[in-house]
Amino acid sequence: MSRKNSKQLVLDASLSMGRNPGDRNRRCLLAIRKERHVAVFNLKLRREWRDHASPFAIRWLQAMEQKNLVRDEEGEQHSGLLIPARSCLVSDVHKVAFAKDFHLIQSALETGQLILSNEKEFPRFVAPACSSVKELLQLHYANPMIEGDQCILWLKGGAEKDADRRIDLWVRNHFTQT
Repeated sequence: MSRKNSKQLVLDASLSMGRNPGDRNRRCLLAIRKERHVAVFNLKLRREWRDHASPFAIRWLQAMEQKNLVRDEEGEQHSGLLIPARSCLVSDVHKVAFAKDFHLIQSALETGQLILSNEKEFPRFVAPACSSVKELLQLHYANPMIEGDQCILWLKGGAEKDADRRIDLWVRNHFTQT
């Protein structure tokens, strides 16, 4: 893929914790580098990567930086969305968890609107807020632990913002409602 067609992806620190050569996190990171997608970070996310990254993920990030495939973006202009989005959640525990990962949303909204993460609860907290905070409908989501090879194929295929990847629809498609 040419750099012209590459996407900007916010990469949650949960992807940096791969332990063995064949694991999905590692394969996702390799696909991101091979396809020349751009890894988006902010200060908090870099700190999380530094605290949790496997040796492979550290080397991967260094290689991405050498190839100018890393972008820093805080997305501070989207900080005002936190309070209205949090108010859509009922539980105080969920509100705290949502706020903890809000930096992913801020950086994604300012860049390619794509978030790649292994988190299961995060998209579940974002989805109910989409109806009240319309900006969140721009977010698209992928999760290699849930999707397996489909996620890797999506990355290799250009990481397009397909309708079923929109975060609220992704939640609906991957978790049964009871």
